[in-house]
Amino acid sequence: MRLGLLPALGGGLGELASTGQAGRLLDGYMARYVKVFDRVVYFTYLVESLGRFTRDPELLARVEIAAPSRAIGRGRRAATLAWTEASRLRACAVLRVFQVTGTIPALAVRARFGVPYVTTYGFSYAQLSRRGPRRLLKAAVERLGLRCAAAVIATTEALRSRAARLNGNVVLVPNGVDTERFAPPAGERPRRDPARVLYVGRFSPEKNLESVVAAAADVARKRPLRLVLVGGGPLEERLREQARAAGLDAEFRGVIPQERLPEVYREADAFVLASFTEGHPKVLIEAMASGLPCVASDCEGNRSLVADGVTGLLFDPHRVSDLAERLARVLDDQDLAGALGQASRALVVARYDLGALVSREIALLRHVGGSAV
Repeated sequence: MRLGLLPALGGGLGELASTGQAGRLLDGYMARYVKVFDRVVYFTYLVESLGRFTRDPELLARVEIAAPSRAIGRGRRAATLAWTEASRLRACAVLRVFQVTGTIPALAVRARFGVPYVTTYGFSYAQLSRRGPRRLLKAAVERLGLRCAAAVIATTEALRSRAARLNGNVVLVPNGVDTERFAPPAGERPRRDPARVLYVGRFSPEKNLESVVAAAADVARKRPLRLVLVGGGPLEERLREQARAAGLDAEFRGVIPQERLPEVYREADAFVLASFTEGHPKVLIEAMASGLPCVASDCEGNRSLVADGVTGLLFDPHRVSDLAERLARVLDDQDLAGALGQASRALVVARYDLGALVSREIALLRHVGGSAV
């Protein structure tokens, strides 16, 4: 059985590598896919080859990269993929779409060749845009992509309920992490001076990082603190200037490949995620698996993981004082920090181990692909 993989609109291994996430796809998913499927074909939007991102002999032998011959706009690539890659797509038993935007070419492939697709529904695509024609277009893509899928993988119960209004075959498979790699340090976590508060992710408006800097600066007036920010994005220079103006010890580490992140989590004392909106945040699961006390905004995606006072602390993302108070609590109360870290680690091991979750996904893909034969 041949499996086709479709990234989000405009995506590819190079785009994932730019955010440190290529290793997650290669090691977490593709390495498991190739043990089950005869062939795996990744239909990228970028001019790239697999050898740039892995030396794994099994992946190099069993995974085929279907790339454009030259740089091409993502809209054109999506609209023409069912024709430019017709022979490869026709040979697939099922397509695995990694985000709703990737259903644009999948819909055309389904119409031309009858190849079914399974898509992830990890966040509401339309809600990320401002009101207007573009948001309406995204909402239409989301509805059609979900409705026509042979199955939908929803990452949270709220998203499962939403998708079930459009599709009768919605399966709850949350995001997961490799719980052996993302684990607490051996023995008791050392207390550092200054304490390190960690953020991992994109530096973009919806992540509410200006509140993180402001809250960290407030806490730092009362105790030594270093804010460690891992990632990149359009707000980086503004955040650097804000930290300088506040006299905050802020370390901008840049993008770090996923395979090196476990050590970054082990070196931290607390993790913060202040987003206004989240789907089912992988970085929060990684931090929880690493046994870190987590302070997260009270939004739908974070609430799916954090029970306030049990597996982390929640706060109102619009109130910097709330965030500062929660950070101070986990940094000053070692018993609380330890209890939150242990409970969050236990939750992730029980429910969000990546190996077990990918196995469930593979079973679904094989069922859909086998039924289509």
